[in-house]
Amino acid sequence: MYYKRQKRKLCLRIGLLAAAGVLAIALIAAVVMRATAYSVSGTVLDGEDTYSVKAAKADPDLFLAAARRQGMPELTAYDTAEFDGQSNTLTVYRGVEMKVTDGGETVSLTARRGATVEEALEENGMGLGPDDIVSPDRELVITAAVTVDVKRCCHVTVAFDGREEQVMLYGGTVSEALKEAGLKFTEDMACNESIDAPLTDGMELIVTRLTAFTVTADGKTGSYKVSCGTVGEALEKCGFKLSEEDRLNVPKERRLTAGMKLVIQRVRVEEETESEDIEYGTQYVTSRELPEGKTQLLSAGLKGEKELVYRATYVDGKLESRELLSEEVKSNPVKQIVMRGTGLPTTAPKLEFIDDGSGATPDPTPAGGGKPSVSVSAQEGVLTDPWGNEISYSKTITGTCTAYCIPGGTTSIGLEAVRGVIAVDPDIIPYGTRMYVASPDGRIVYGYGVAGDTGGACMAGDIIADLCYDTVEECSIIGRREMVLYILQ
Repeated sequence: MYYKRQKRKLCLRIGLLAAAGVLAIALIAAVVMRATAYSVSGTVLDGEDTYSVKAAKADPDLFLAAARRQGMPELTAYDTAEFDGQSNTLTVYRGVEMKVTDGGETVSLTARRGATVEEALEENGMGLGPDDIVSPDRELVITAAVTVDVKRCCHVTVAFDGREEQVMLYGGTVSEALKEAGLKFTEDMACNESIDAPLTDGMELIVTRLTAFTVTADGKTGSYKVSCGTVGEALEKCGFKLSEEDRLNVPKERRLTAGMKLVIQRVRVEEETESEDIEYGTQYVTSRELPEGKTQLLSAGLKGEKELVYRATYVDGKLESRELLSEEVKSNPVKQIVMRGTGLPTTAPKLEFIDDGSGATPDPTPAGGGKPSVSVSAQEGVLTDPWGNEISYSKTITGTCTAYCIPGGTTSIGLEAVRGVIAVDPDIIPYGTRMYVASPDGRIVYGYGVAGDTGGACMAGDIIADLCYDTVEECSIIGRREMVLYILQ
């Protein structure tokens, strides 16, 4: 029993010692942590009051909080603080409201308590000039809210008619400065600054006389006044812009004078394209199948087209001149083709054969060979052709005739080889001799023709004429037979 009681006492003592050890360790840790938490020292300056503070780190907010715990008043909306990280010093600047009237305008600012009026204005970007007037005095130390009135001193130079005046005003406008300089500003004058503009220190005012002139342009005439300069400068001031093509009655470099009348002509140069027809010509072909003097249109003509490019000059909207720049043929014209008659005046249709129906081709060559017989009668006479036309002839030549065909060819004298052309011996029957050809009985009719080719057989005396036809079939009908050549008058 004794040992049990001793054992309990021993255990109790050990427990108490352990609890005391834990408590001691906690207290030591708290002390260490507290010492560590306020390891950074600093200074807060608030006017004449100084606060020594400690914080966990160099932070302005922590320094302010530490200073407030020591009794420093709270910062107001006008107060500011400036922190120097090298010296861990936080300086508090207590501010007050300052209303400033400057140049007719009033603004509300913050002034540093303890600063003079001039210092407070300077710190707010409203520095004073040496001649400026300030109320209250610029040396007054600010301790509470204050209202300040500033009157700026403006040194202004006024130049007019070659002379300059120096004036000094406290505020005011350009108009007041001109008046102070003894200048009466009229509507015939101009100033480089607006008359109602507020004055600024060092302003230079230049006053010039206006020159009156007129401008006629774009269909209107207006009166204008500008300060002297060149004509070009005056037009530019009045809002007139001239292109390179526009015309001006006075050189732009000339000095503007009073009463000058300027005339601007607007010039527009354009390229214009036009299409123009090219007239077609006429090509003539001849035919013996039409009576002489008659014509017949074989193929209609077609106009061509060409493109013309002009440089057109318009002055005040009216065409002044046009200059042809280029000409290009787009399509060529096609000539019309007209047939002109060279035959005898007749209304008869195309001459055809009148066959006797026998189918025989008589051979007038005498028996025993030799040249064919030729009979020439110099007796004049009149006959009637198959179409009822009376024909006067000067003589007749009767003899053997043959036929030939040269499609598309020409005769020895350049005529088209067509029906109506007769090959002859030109020594006997001259070229151009007009004839009517038919058989002696009148049943085979060749019709009208003209001596227009040289016949080889005619030259040899074998035949008296070789009759040209359009087709071989017609030649086969005539074959070789005796015919009468009526030489027409």
